[in-house]
Amino acid sequence: MTKIVFSEWVRWSDRKLLKGIEKPGIYLLAHFKSVPRGKAKPLSKRIIYIGESCSSLRHRWYQFERAAFEAKGGHSGGSTYRKKFGGKGTNLYVAASPVDGLGEELRPFFIRYAERNLIWKFVSKFSAPPKCNRK
Repeated sequence: MTKIVFSEWVRWSDRKLLKGIEKPGIYLLAHFKSVPRGKAKPLSKRIIYIGESCSSLRHRWYQFERAAFEAKGGHSGGSTYRKKFGGKGTNLYVAASPVDGLGEELRPFFIRYAERNLIWKFVSKFSAPPKCNRK
């Protein structure tokens, strides 16, 4: 089974520094006042969104950026972010887990399963989804 291991948190504005963002995968968004140390933990109360991309993380983040900060469609989590947080990326951080090593036919199934599984674990722990996950 492919293992999901998240990167360290980076500021949203520095997301291009993360490795593997041209690959598909799962990502986390959270708000912090200062950079947290160590690898991201997907069951932190600070998580505001758990997302996935079956193409490239970089492209999905572009869609989030447009929806959240430019009021353009294409990413429901980004639109929700704009409504809840006013379209400002202050203190927004991202962590990624690029998925590699699975065949192209299997990869999307694993990615969608892993994202939904993380959301379910979050809901089970906190009795609510992350603030920007609506479905």
